[in-house]
Amino acid sequence: MMMLDIAAGTIVAYSVRPDHFDAAAQLISRYSFVRQLKTLDALQLAVALDLAQNGLLDIFVVADKRLSEIASTERLTVLNPEAP
Repeated sequence: MMMLDIAAGTIVAYSVRPDHFDAAAQLISRYSFVRQLKTLDALQLAVALDLAQNGLLDIFVVADKRLSEIASTERLTVLNPEAP
């Protein structure tokens, strides 16, 4: 189904770049001890922050409570589908 969404332009795929890894490392140093941010979550958040900064992301949809809280702290608009 996702390939059809990509082909239709409903979902746009973006590549992870080296600067995303650098940003993820900074997020890890900022949040890993205080909020237990995981490595792959940091990478996902780094990409989302870059997309938001470039006007390509309106809402960060994430069901992980910890990642949701960190994303909010980083000033992303977050939608947690599991939150009431």
